[in-house]
Amino acid sequence: MERGSAERSVVIGEPAAVAAIDLRPSIEAFIRAAPNNLFLKGHLDAIDEPVDVPRFLHRFLLFNDALAARVPYLAGLIHLTPDLFLDPGREVGFLSQANARIAAHVAEAAADEYRIENGQNMVHQHLSQIFFRAVLRQCWPGDPGAFERAHPTPPAITALLSEARSKFFAAPDPAMIFAALGFHVGLEFFANEEFNLVDRYLRDRQPAMVAALENGGEKFSDYTWLSLHTFVEIGHYRAGLEAVNRAVATWRDPATAPKMAETIMDGLRAFADLQHRYYRAVFAETA
Repeated sequence: MERGSAERSVVIGEPAAVAAIDLRPSIEAFIRAAPNNLFLKGHLDAIDEPVDVPRFLHRFLLFNDALAARVPYLAGLIHLTPDLFLDPGREVGFLSQANARIAAHVAEAAADEYRIENGQNMVHQHLSQIFFRAVLRQCWPGDPGAFERAHPTPPAITALLSEARSKFFAAPDPAMIFAALGFHVGLEFFANEEFNLVDRYLRDRQPAMVAALENGGEKFSDYTWLSLHTFVEIGHYRAGLEAVNRAVATWRDPATAPKMAETIMDGLRAFADLQHRYYRAVFAETA
């Protein structure tokens, strides 16, 4: 993908005093060229030892839990940073602030992540715990609580999980916030791909386990965490696209908007690189 290849358009529903930069073509061109999904699929298909299934799923849910925690943090950070996103051509001061509307597109994913619905705990971390306990009942002979003692997370993976939680948050200046927005778009899109790849792998290679999880559970299926993420993430990605386009359109210095758009692309590239390094480390455990 060529740098600076983003297209220009007008953001519908926002003040049209300046032309916006439409990042969707650049983002989707990068995604199409990224090798991440082929890498993950190839290594999933190569799993053949019984213990490798729960170990992979454990590392998989740790990564997604670390990334999920970023979402409300980023939304709050954007809202807590005034005078970064401003409605062009409108009043000055508080009446010109657009930060909460940018944050809202990010927070759409957080609303799903921490959902309590009709008195039921649908918090995704909780659902992932239900899922993994059920996985261990199917393919781990010992006590579920002993799994992490038997298969502790290697230092290399622990370091990558720390990076997943903190990337672009250490010193959140405007450039870091824009990069974090690009990182957010990447994590939402690639999460959709990850969950669908893992779901297909389990249905093809572990059908008895999937059937047991789908038919297990009390208030809802033990498989809910995984099945839910096969479709919700694409909506979060689309909301993320809206966030990055509006962020560039309302950036306080329109003259440098192309530079900030490229910073978003840098964040997207950083996520793809991190995801690739993470799963490379995961599969190195069984090499």
